[in-house]
Amino acid sequence: MKILIIVFKAIGDVLLTTPLIRALKKHYPNCEISFLTKRASEKILKFNPNVSEVLIREDGVQSRIAFKKFDITIDFMLSLTSGYYTLLSKAKKRLAFYRPLGFLFYNILPRHQHKGYTVYDRLQILESLAVKDDGISLDLNFNESHKKTAADFLHKNNLLPEKDFIITLDATSPREHRQWPMEKFAGLADMLAEKFNAKVIFLWGGNELDYVKKTLSHSKKQHILSDKFDLLELAALIKKSRLHIGTTSAPMHIATSQNIPTFTIYGQKNGPKNWSPPGKIHGYAQGNLDTLTIKDVFEKLEN
Repeated sequence: MKILIIVFKAIGDVLLTTPLIRALKKHYPNCEISFLTKRASEKILKFNPNVSEVLIREDGVQSRIAFKKFDITIDFMLSLTSGYYTLLSKAKKRLAFYRPLGFLFYNILPRHQHKGYTVYDRLQILESLAVKDDGISLDLNFNESHKKTAADFLHKNNLLPEKDFIITLDATSPREHRQWPMEKFAGLADMLAEKFNAKVIFLWGGNELDYVKKTLSHSKKQHILSDKFDLLELAALIKKSRLHIGTTSAPMHIATSQNIPTFTIYGQKNGPKNWSPPGKIHGYAQGNLDTLTIKDVFEKLEN
């Protein structure tokens, strides 16, 4: 049994698909699961024991997909490009959630019923294969090298995970409508440091360094700027924290995968129902990001 899963979207979207991967592997223990994604998400699946191979769209993998002879293809993108890859797979069962003209690419098109958290939505497609889900926990593994990188960073900054109240904070977002103003994130970090003696680590990646440095410049207290970490080093660092605070972005989903409590700040255009995981250790504040105050967020966080 050979299965192809297609997710081109952001890092978080790939991570939110790992419960589905695990369920498929549990149902078909001898299957080979290939995952087609973009290079930015490759490391999310690097140490996932349920994934046989990660296919990188940018590498031009058409011939490999065509000759792999897949039995099942599951496409969560519903785009012309992903539909092309689905047909290229020549799978006998080609699944996607229903959309008009979907029959051009897929032969199994279940109706999607919105159930809230994205993981629940993704798992619905398993019903068409008579596969039971295996829960909603996210799978993200890393090795000793990543743990050492995180430990070295903490040591360099005189932080002791077993003693200090370490908070990782992600003030960034690729989408403006998800961006709480930087001075408010800085003020929230100050309040956490003052009231809880928290050690706040400001995270960054890619081209975000200047933005995060500018955010820190609004702080009245001393906080910590993270090093440049890859995704797995970041996961190892977040694993050592007591809480993750930020926007709805990759670090929030990474924290969830490590069973670290999260608190997410949402604007009015993106909803916690879709992205915040269920459970008492995960909280959020939502509102007009221009008028949502530090006090509003802190009160929600305390509760």
